Amino acid sequence: MIRQATANDADQIAPLIEQAIHEIAETLTGTQEKELVLERLALFVTQTGNRLSHENILVKELDGHVVGIVIAYAGVDAAQLDEPIKRQLLEWTGQEVQIDQETEGNVFYLDTLSVDAAYGGKGIGSELLQAAADEGERRGLRAFTLNADQTNAGAQRLYRRLGFVPVKTIEISGGQFDYMERPYAT
Repeated sequence: MIRQATANDADQIAPLIEQAIHEIAETLTGTQEKELVLERLALFVTQTGNRLSHENILVKELDGHVVGIVIAYAGVDAAQLDEPIKRQLLEWTGQEVQIDQETEGNVFYLDTLSVDAAYGGKGIGSELLQAAADEGERRGLRAFTLNADQTNAGAQRLYRRLGFVPVKTIEISGGQFDYMERPYAT
């Protein structure tokens, strides 16, 4: 079953976020210590009004366990959704932190897609991706967008096969990504 995440899912969601975004998770949590990364990611999931909030997450649940997640939100909200994270990072690190802007505009942005490795190859990722795409279309946005790591050939193939087209290259936490979009039928 795919459903809206809740704050109570945070401890199951955090490892899936970390698995998918590695260095970006370290940037968003201000640490490289894995246990602390997971703890801080879980905290963001429990909160509201930030990009990692349960408000922006759909989960795939099987037998009472979260086995996959998709985080997505409107591009026009991206900068605002990063502000609470920046404030929290200032508190944790004592430093102003710059978070790379990953999207903008009248699009629905797929921030993170992750499936527990034990459930890989069962179509869960595709199911979550479609659920997020459908939500963006329901909201009347122009396109569904994502960033694909240029070093991840498998993801690049998958997204191109699903109709995503690269429109520009951006840098996120030191890595090079193809910003890809798939327009909605208007």
